[in-house]
Amino acid sequence: MKKCKRLLLCFVTLLFFSPIVHSQQLIEPKKLWKHVVTVDRLAWEERENIKKINKRVTDENFIRRIYLDITGKIPTYTQMIRFLKSKDINKRQNLIQELLNSPGYVSHYTNFWLDLLRNPYRDPRFISHREYTRYVEKFLYENKTYDKIVYDLMTSTGTVQENAGIGFFYRDEATGPMDTINASVKAFMGIRIGCAQCHNHRFDKWTQKEFYETAAHFTGIDYGRTLSPMDKVIPFHLSKIKEDPKLKYLFDSYSGHITNPSLASVSFNSQQDLTYPENYAYKNAKPNEAVEERIVFGVGNEFEGSDKRESFAKWMTSKSNKTFSKIMTNRLWKRIMGVAILEPVDDLKDNLTIQNPLLFDALGDIFIDLDYDFKAFLSVLFNSEAYQFAIDVKNDFYEKDYKLQGAIIKRMSAFQLNDSLLTLKHGDLDRFEKLNDTYFEFEEKVSKVAASFMNEIVPLVKRYTKTHGKLREKETYKIVDDEIKALIVDSLEKIKEYKDYHDIGEDGYIKSFNQNKSVAVVRKGKKAQPEMMKMKEEQGSMTHTDSKGKRVLRASMKDNRLMNVFGSLDRSSPETNINVG
Repeated sequence: MKKCKRLLLCFVTLLFFSPIVHSQQLIEPKKLWKHVVTVDRLAWEERENIKKINKRVTDENFIRRIYLDITGKIPTYTQMIRFLKSKDINKRQNLIQELLNSPGYVSHYTNFWLDLLRNPYRDPRFISHREYTRYVEKFLYENKTYDKIVYDLMTSTGTVQENAGIGFFYRDEATGPMDTINASVKAFMGIRIGCAQCHNHRFDKWTQKEFYETAAHFTGIDYGRTLSPMDKVIPFHLSKIKEDPKLKYLFDSYSGHITNPSLASVSFNSQQDLTYPENYAYKNAKPNEAVEERIVFGVGNEFEGSDKRESFAKWMTSKSNKTFSKIMTNRLWKRIMGVAILEPVDDLKDNLTIQNPLLFDALGDIFIDLDYDFKAFLSVLFNSEAYQFAIDVKNDFYEKDYKLQGAIIKRMSAFQLNDSLLTLKHGDLDRFEKLNDTYFEFEEKVSKVAASFMNEIVPLVKRYTKTHGKLREKETYKIVDDEIKALIVDSLEKIKEYKDYHDIGEDGYIKSFNQNKSVAVVRKGKKAQPEMMKMKEEQGSMTHTDSKGKRVLRASMKDNRLMNVFGSLDRSSPETNINVG
């Protein structure tokens, strides 16, 4: 009886004090190993007549490799020892699953997507790409499928407060939707059709007419402003509110969603036509003639949508368009294995030789069979024998002669180096990530308050300007509009209520999560000093910092000197190879 009690006590202790890990199953085992076998079988076929094949990677090297490839940083000492001491025969598979369900995966692959989507590091034009970044983090956290991600981006409209996905179009506000369509085809179809914008492609089959027929799908994008950034009505009323000592408590790091809102918006007019340029020189169309949109790529089934943009998005993301899946899986293969099956990853041509065409096709088919599930597909790659081969520096092979006989030696990217150094200094960085349901629920409420505020404030400001605008400026800004003032106060109070409800502190972290807001740094012979550590980059949405805390610059901060020295992508074009820059 006593023995049973001791066993029960041990079980309860383990239940409540063991490290909490995500155990969500990514893919059913039968399907996982079916696809793993397919990948390895095709990899083996490519290694025919290769005399030396590398051995399986050791546990010590595997854990370092898998942490870098999934979370973008090395494991902590505790994580390393826990894995090495485990006797579980499936410990590699379980670790892969754990990491793909961790905040580290979201953080690392957010950079993958921001590079692919060319998201600027800076937000110079007051359009809040910070919210766009958080939008990316959320769809990775929710594991939204690839087709849904791209479809939602391509059909996004509204304001930043309503739909931060409009950052997809706002990236090209200065240059227009032609740049958006060019980058989209390059990113998701691996085709460089942009060279045909001014003339027929000199090295490929694409014509200028086909470029315009493609670009016509996005013609009608309007980059709007809901208020003028120079407007003085809101700042004037804010100054009056701040003068009231009873209302000062409303202003904190999150009040900026009301006091300094993003002014960006995107709308789409499907009736707007694109016309051929005045200097159009080919006989298949006339200068200034309206362009009729057309799917020119010869793959997949065409679809009808509510407008031409939706039709294009449906076609691109359809499972009948297998190029869509193949290009992404090839990008992921290169990022993980070091060498792509199709090189370059964004220059698919009819006459191009693909190193292993059967594997190239199979990876795309696996992705489709998994319903475009990113985590499930990555689980297949990471569990494969092809991925788990060791590096042998004596193997004298080059990328052009690479036959999957072993892992490629890859230098750590600037992202990985930065966050690995932070791991050495601060331990597990995942505890500083705002990647759980509570944060996203709170932020969604804040966005709704901000969206409602923007919808209501615009007519009030217009009325105020119309009524008092004829007065001299000094006289105009002595008149307080009670409705404007009340709306601002009411909106700030709602955000304050949500902060209190979700227990959000001034530093933006949940108060009860002590590990998320501060760390005691213990120095030998000295008293522990509390050090506030802001572990999220500034470009991340909803991450507001005060001036008192010491900020630790995360990998995607462009002003991080280490990142500049060791190479970060400039995001001028779609790119996902972390070993360039």
